[in-house]
Amino acid sequence: MHNHVAFLDEWGNNGLDFTKKGVSTHFIVVALTLPKERVPEAEEVLERVRRKHFQAGPMKSAGVGSNHGRRRAILAELLEAPFQIFALVVDKRQLIGEGLRYKGSFYKFLHGLADRELYRTFPNLELVADEHGSKSFMEGFIRYVQNRHIPNLFNQATFGFVNDQRSLLVQGADLVAGTLARCYDETVLTDERPIFIELLRPKLLTLRFWPDVFAPSLAQTALGAEKYHPVLAELSVNLANDFLNTKNAHLSPPELDQVTCLHYLVFLFRHIDPTRYISSLELMEHLKARKGKDISLHYFQTKVIAPLRDAGVLIASSARGYKLPASERDLYDFINHSHTIIAPMLSRVQKFRDRIRLATGGALDVLDREEYGTLRRLVE
Repeated sequence: MHNHVAFLDEWGNNGLDFTKKGVSTHFIVVALTLPKERVPEAEEVLERVRRKHFQAGPMKSAGVGSNHGRRRAILAELLEAPFQIFALVVDKRQLIGEGLRYKGSFYKFLHGLADRELYRTFPNLELVADEHGSKSFMEGFIRYVQNRHIPNLFNQATFGFVNDQRSLLVQGADLVAGTLARCYDETVLTDERPIFIELLRPKLLTLRFWPDVFAPSLAQTALGAEKYHPVLAELSVNLANDFLNTKNAHLSPPELDQVTCLHYLVFLFRHIDPTRYISSLELMEHLKARKGKDISLHYFQTKVIAPLRDAGVLIASSARGYKLPASERDLYDFINHSHTIIAPMLSRVQKFRDRIRLATGGALDVLDREEYGTLRRLVE
């Protein structure tokens, strides 16, 4: 059965001639995702927002425009609804290929990027989008989604279009997409960007960029030139993205949690504060928002963080939490934190071994088995 539904809308246009007025530099796709049983609760919140701020009309980002104070007030109330945000930000200036100059091909390409990620995270997903273009385009797009983005025959993913004036959650997606445009698109970019990003952050399940090119300026500014290590910062992000890009549509529950956690770490590193450690509790709450249930600290450490590190992802940790490293200090935080755990454990093993050997006159060495060879060398 469908257990999640996503309401999709977008911001931008399909123009690629950036010398023309009104052609956006970016195209942004936003989906508000939530369990189906919570849709009425979310619609109740959004209807209150609509009546208060838009009276008889629909909620539209274009209607708010550059009134940033009004936008902040609307977002603060809108984000009380029980949805999470998936967003894809595409830099159209990086698109290559004449085929994408046609509306149908352009939208199919962009939605394909978003749909693939959504269906990977929520295999049984009901996806609802705003209407675009002619009926033949909509029918063609539905076929595209069904053929390309449903992982297997046992999943019950569906896709449908609605008129956004009849869907409060699609209207909400429109507002979020328009807000993200003011954070990334050069035609409407605003100095309010940090405020908008921080407002959206608690609700952001995933924020993906295409192409995913790391711009180190934010990290360097936050850390200071004397502490920032550009090679290390770029390596951290690239290794994280390498891991994310190798994951296909058929993920086990722990792998989905690893992907979700790493997306969040990358987002916070790149767009909020690269110096900030994220507590285990915050990361676990982020996973809970997608899973709909609590996870234990043991599960988080052994099934999420440990496999990411085993796969070669650089994750620094300290008593303050986890982050991608961008400085030597981050590296030594991890080494020092590990040392405070490993050294006492090795000392306890050594004392345990020595006392057994002493009591048995050396006849019993608990580390003499082959599988304990590495541990034996560490304590000797």
